[in-house]
Amino acid sequence: MTLVGLLIAWAAYVPFAVLASLTSSGDQAQKPLPVMGMTTGINNRTGEHPVRWEINALHDEGGPRWDLYIQGLAALQNKTETDQQSHFSLSGIHGMPYAPFNGVGPVPGGSGGGFCPHGETQFVAWHRLYVVLYEQVLGAEVQRIASEYGNHQNASAYSQAAQAFRIPYWDWAANPQLPPSCTQQNVTVDGPRGPLTLRNPLYSYRWQTYPLNQTQFPGSQGWPAETTRASGGHGDFSPDAVNADLAEVADELKDLVYQTFTTAETFDQMSSMLDPVGVSLEAPHDIVHNAVGGSFASLDITAFDSLLRQPLVIQNAISLTYDQPRHSMLHHANIDRLAALWMAVHFNATHQSESYTTSGLYATARGAKITAASPLKPFYQRDGRSFHTSLTAASLEPFGYTYPELARWEGKKKEEGGGDADLERRGRAVMARVDELYGSGRGTRDRNGTGLPGQGNEGAGEEQKHWSVHVTVDRSTVDLPCTIDIYVGDVLGGRVTLLGMPKLGHAHAEIPLQRAIGNVSSNHSAVETALRGQLRVDVRTAHGDGSPVNASASDDLIAGLQVQLVARPVMPRRSRFEFPTPAFENRSLYTDVVSRSNA
Repeated sequence: MTLVGLLIAWAAYVPFAVLASLTSSGDQAQKPLPVMGMTTGINNRTGEHPVRWEINALHDEGGPRWDLYIQGLAALQNKTETDQQSHFSLSGIHGMPYAPFNGVGPVPGGSGGGFCPHGETQFVAWHRLYVVLYEQVLGAEVQRIASEYGNHQNASAYSQAAQAFRIPYWDWAANPQLPPSCTQQNVTVDGPRGPLTLRNPLYSYRWQTYPLNQTQFPGSQGWPAETTRASGGHGDFSPDAVNADLAEVADELKDLVYQTFTTAETFDQMSSMLDPVGVSLEAPHDIVHNAVGGSFASLDITAFDSLLRQPLVIQNAISLTYDQPRHSMLHHANIDRLAALWMAVHFNATHQSESYTTSGLYATARGAKITAASPLKPFYQRDGRSFHTSLTAASLEPFGYTYPELARWEGKKKEEGGGDADLERRGRAVMARVDELYGSGRGTRDRNGTGLPGQGNEGAGEEQKHWSVHVTVDRSTVDLPCTIDIYVGDVLGGRVTLLGMPKLGHAHAEIPLQRAIGNVSSNHSAVETALRGQLRVDVRTAHGDGSPVNASASDDLIAGLQVQLVARPVMPRRSRFEFPTPAFENRSLYTDVVSRSNA
């Protein structure tokens, strides 16, 4: 069924006036903008929610929903920067210009940076609310534009498309290439009065106040008048160059995502590099930021890009500071999707489980204890008085959307009454789809190491050995941003990317070595011996200086960086509806090839 057909399939809709009244810009100073998602397009009979579509599928389908999406983005970008519901204001929540939002300002002991909790367990829940807020405001703009199609021959289709509109995502793990729709400077859509050609809001964002205010954007001297994806900060953006960088990390992204699904057992492990297990979605998230590069690699301004940014220019730190508005929402919508799929499998682990001490955020003091009930600022609940928490952001349902992999289960809520048995069936279906996209379903069935162990050979039953490197970094001891490359001999096994923020705290990441090992040997001792002699670590900083590190020469290792060789038994999956089972408690840590840490 086409997208248009799916849109028309929803029978009962909540009136546009409800959403419009919740997101109108009037009385902004007096009333906080609550984050409640979109309420339109929900099928009141079945409970079915509109789907967030993959950006390429949405573009390829074209038609009313695509036309409205592009026009809505353009309208948000054209709103004055002082409007709290403008693209500028919404993007600024993430980092620069370090300004209050929703009446929430800085606190004593805060970080002085943005609201976003990168490097902390709140990472997934906070970004879910961030994307929902943007979708909520954009959705109201989409519906306003749809109301202008009254005399259009397809007026009804545009009205229905607006009701069911939800923001798209970019699945960079399954398709690690820039979406073609984000690489064209101009775009033509069918407007209310006929064909309409406009600057592509997915390509760049033009600063309305230029040169930029140095108080709001310190260090922005020399930035271009619009966001770019150009290497070195120039205006010669090359999609081919960005795609080449993405192609280089394509296998790593799939392996890291699959590792999260098969290894993370708690929300905390899935969400953030703060967790010592080191198998979070934040690790591939950071690699994508770095690979796309430009301002997309800078968390201070990445949110200004509706997609992401450009390839990170490691030789020029200045290039890390601009171009972020267009793609960030597509990127973070995919993180939300992956987290939602993980939660569908682990349906009893949908929120933060352990407390931790924060390094500080814009509106959170350093040293504060963070639990599942801690506020996710600046995002208010429906009452406009209470902040959302990890608990209130644990489910998609209250926010009125779902994803393609979960959509078929939406209608069962009212028809079958749900229950654990239904949740387990949904989880098994999600496992099969995840394996299709990121595991053995994409062709990595070589048990000796060309893919992650246990992915293929259903029912084989033989325990396999999974080799990886566990990296721990004290952020305060390294020059950020940086990339830590792990080599087996001359073969790159993987990398850990640390962005420019946060500056404090520890980051943990586990890098699978199966592809780098290849067919060295199926013998455990032989692989161990080879890795002891060939493991190498290179550290690259934004200033372009690489510091090669030999993992067997601990006296020469960078203080604050710890690298451990890990061997873990893995039982292959028994069917396509299961994941391979890693035995975390039985893993072997080879401490004699560990870099010494001053942490």
